[in-house]
Amino acid sequence: IYVGKSVDALALLRSHLIEWPRDAAVLSLTSNPAGLIWGSGRAKREQELVDLMSGISQHYGDDWWFNADYAMALSDNGQQEMARPRIEQSMAKNPRNAWGAHALGHLYYECNEHDAAINFMRGYLHEYPRQGLFHGHLHWHLALSELHAGNYEEGLRLYNAAFGADSYFGVPRQKLADASSFLWRAELAGHPRDSERWRSLHDFGVRMFPKPSTHMADWHFALTNAAVGDGAALEARIKDISDLARAGRYPSGQMVPVIARAFAAFQKQDYCAVIEMLEPKIAELARIGGSRAQTDLIELTLMRAYIQADRLEDLRRLLARRRAGPSASPVAGIERIN
Repeated sequence: IYVGKSVDALALLRSHLIEWPRDAAVLSLTSNPAGLIWGSGRAKREQELVDLMSGISQHYGDDWWFNADYAMALSDNGQQEMARPRIEQSMAKNPRNAWGAHALGHLYYECNEHDAAINFMRGYLHEYPRQGLFHGHLHWHLALSELHAGNYEEGLRLYNAAFGADSYFGVPRQKLADASSFLWRAELAGHPRDSERWRSLHDFGVRMFPKPSTHMADWHFALTNAAVGDGAALEARIKDISDLARAGRYPSGQMVPVIARAFAAFQKQDYCAVIEMLEPKIAELARIGGSRAQTDLIELTLMRAYIQADRLEDLRRLLARRRAGPSASPVAGIERIN
């Protein structure tokens, strides 16, 4: 994706699907949150994916895999009412499919249905194999809902047992993203810093991502650098990404460097700088890849910066514009605006 060929790859994929729309192996290269469209660096990529999936949906009928990925795309595009029946169809056809469970986790998050998420995930994960690709990530979804429900200690137990564990069987990028985002969200909610876990996660990132990777890996790695105070590594990564962006080889341009510097400013308690950097980028968060549940971390950071800087009117305006479902995200001090 960072050799300047992602646009060409996506064009070829579209042409291929016009002739062979049921080639699920090719479609899977872009139908999920790790795919070409999600990582395209374009601000409207959620709608772009929905349009692609909608255009070929008649070729898949009640296929459980297609319905799960299509529902995930719909949910992340704000179309939860259309997503829910497709997830239900997917799970009815194949109750143990992790694609459907994943889409359901995102739907519950977007609809602020954390009790339903906890009940479903606890039951589903009871029989899910530890070596399964979604084992860690689905536990992150459960931990996120536990955090929203005020059950921080349970979320931390899930961190230790699954998505932050040394014996992690999933994709390294997913561990880095899920583990760092949980620790940061917990701090934004007012829980104390867990320096030992941050240091361990930082060391993992250094080993697994010595050079710029995807947007998702890079901005979460920047988060670990900021959390442990590794300013030299942070600046080195920012320089590498900026150089790639100037060469037209980093799809999201300068988005990740700005966000990385905002994390560093937050650690220095320079909340006005955080606000200055993040405010113009909130409308473009889709460019850094990942789901809305993942990019929400940036917006939550801005919320906390507003609170710390005593700029409550700015916070009210942000919340008024924010989508309704996950607006109750736990951020310490947010009760001040009531």
